[in-house]
Amino acid sequence: MYLAGSVEDTSGGDTELDDLDADGEEEPDDGDTEIEIRSAEIEVVLAELGDALEQHFFRRLEVWDTDENVLVETSAAAELDEDHFELVLRLCYRLRWNPEEGIGEHWVDYPKTSDPDNGSYDRARRPDRLALPVIFLTPGQPLTLRPASAFRGLLKSGGDDMATALQALSLAVDDATDGLSATKVISAVLEEVFKPVRGTLDIDTQTPVADIVSFRAEGGSVAGLLRALQPALRLGAPDALPLRRHGSTTAAILATAEALVLANQGGALVVCDDFGDQLDAGAAEHLARELRNSCDQLWMSTRRPEAARAFRPEEMVRLSRRTGERAAYQMAPPSDKRELSVVRQLHLQLLPAMSSRSIVVFEGRHDVAALTAISQRRPRKPTPAAYGVRFVESDGHTEVVKICKLARQLGFRVVAGLDFDTPGQGADTSFTEAQQVADDVVRLPERFAIERALVHGVPRQNLLDAFNELDNQWQLGLNGIDQMEDRELERRITKALHKSGLHAQYVYLLPRNVKPKIAIRFLDTAVELARAATAGPVTLTA
Repeated sequence: MYLAGSVEDTSGGDTELDDLDADGEEEPDDGDTEIEIRSAEIEVVLAELGDALEQHFFRRLEVWDTDENVLVETSAAAELDEDHFELVLRLCYRLRWNPEEGIGEHWVDYPKTSDPDNGSYDRARRPDRLALPVIFLTPGQPLTLRPASAFRGLLKSGGDDMATALQALSLAVDDATDGLSATKVISAVLEEVFKPVRGTLDIDTQTPVADIVSFRAEGGSVAGLLRALQPALRLGAPDALPLRRHGSTTAAILATAEALVLANQGGALVVCDDFGDQLDAGAAEHLARELRNSCDQLWMSTRRPEAARAFRPEEMVRLSRRTGERAAYQMAPPSDKRELSVVRQLHLQLLPAMSSRSIVVFEGRHDVAALTAISQRRPRKPTPAAYGVRFVESDGHTEVVKICKLARQLGFRVVAGLDFDTPGQGADTSFTEAQQVADDVVRLPERFAIERALVHGVPRQNLLDAFNELDNQWQLGLNGIDQMEDRELERRITKALHKSGLHAQYVYLLPRNVKPKIAIRFLDTAVELARAATAGPVTLTA
């Protein structure tokens, strides 16, 4: 399938478009939305239709060059090589604002036999649209027998047996409720109710009211009875509980399982939006994989990284609007072993960040933990997540470059956060390379890594209190630090912090009014660059 789209603004002023039904009619107003778009078009090119669909849409078929991805003039179709050309069907969805009627109109037509310049459109009829094997999986209450439910749709394959079973159920319920009127308590009350109106209703005094009154579910109709029936499950308990009592995750799992059965139709294109929103992590990954394996072609959108793990990296498309325009980004398949090694970061760190606008890739393994701890201890300052910024860790400059390249392929705004603990040509080269693969770069002051940034400028007594506590808990071997001079103390605890990896624990031990200023500037500058609120590259100063 190939996609193309366009949007046009043909007149000024604000426009109000209400929700439209499939035929372009207005539905009841539940809140107008003001937009400026006067027209929109989305065109699809459908290939590999099969013999039956090619025969059905024969008059509207066109020839597609699979090498150049363009249409071919039909006059030359007889001489085309079948290995490089195929028959396709073009469909176009159009949205138009009708200023005379004050409503929006939309429809699907065949571009081949339509003439937009003259306002002539060959619209695709509903039977033709339904002939295309496309299945939309929509969330709903599972295991319900009411009409139009997914479960009821699956039961249609039962044919007459299903209808017979439902009729038998209705009769059984009627038989069970017929005796209700004759019970002593109900019969007595009915007699009292009907006593003053027997003559009015022309009921003779010899006829028991219980013979006249019976109780039926929803008026006795099968549809009404089915609406009243709700699924109950016996899961780990002796008694069956209503499905809603088992929690939303159980209901979501069963609804997805219903969708799996519905989607298991050969040759169908299955479309699923917002997959896994109510599923737990394990169920989202498992059911997404099952859905992928059961469909010939699947289009799935999701915000769950676990669901995305069911797909190969090159099968993923990330939608973004970070530049102000909507765009789609797709990762290129790894071409060598070095690129293959960084793909693991896709699942570990980039997939969880998919809904973020920007990421900051830090050079050190402990930078993220330390800076996250600082961010959490500043309640009056918004966290990076408030700006759509996600922190990603790496293990050295080489991995920073690889992750930045991968993140740029996926459409993130990427900032590299570098150490500067070893000045020299190597550090300058790393700084330059980072600028080539990232949108911006921030670097710590000269001779600083994250450990020194966390302790530099912190009052001596606060350092001693924090590291004595850490030494007591983790046996860091810091005996005698009370007797050290300030410079030696900073060097010793920086080394201990690097070796132990207790960056976040150290931050949490500091009083809230004590702030590691270099680390805070590193954090704030990285977030500002990620938001594009300022421009880099930036090398901080101590």
